[in-house]
Amino acid sequence: MRLLQKINPQREPFILEEVKVFLRLQGNQEDALLPTLLSSARAYVEDVTQRSLLKQQWELTLKPPYSPPSPLIKQREKHIEISLPRPPLMEVELVQSKEIAIPYIIEENKIILSPMYWDKNISILYWAGYGEESSALPPTLRHALLMVLQAFYDHQKVDLSLLTSFKVHHFL
Repeated sequence: MRLLQKINPQREPFILEEVKVFLRLQGNQEDALLPTLLSSARAYVEDVTQRSLLKQQWELTLKPPYSPPSPLIKQREKHIEISLPRPPLMEVELVQSKEIAIPYIIEENKIILSPMYWDKNISILYWAGYGEESSALPPTLRHALLMVLQAFYDHQKVDLSLLTSFKVHHFL
């Protein structure tokens, strides 16, 4: 399995002024540092929770043989079920095998394929995230992101319990 981020989010979840208000900063001495901290905080939250916060494109490539206890791909009686990493799923752009598009069905964050593709290379191009704007993020996740940003700014340890309820537990 290979998971590759093809397109990063077009913006960060907060603008500079929102970050400065949250951190209670005045003036512009930190303006060059804050965007880097915000980007790092977003990436950290995404890595810990295994979720995409804002809209971004991913490519998942699966090559047989698939390990039987795989958390991503399961062979069912009448279909193949592929769980897509970095939810929530927004849109599937392409599912293909040997550069030929194959039919699929979407069920939540999963792709359902015909069993005839079990021993085939499969590539899935998809968009994931809560939306394009930070307002689409759940409020508790927005706040957790700000808390991580503050910890980074203050050089403090991050309280991981803030992110526990958002963590995806069934992906590696």
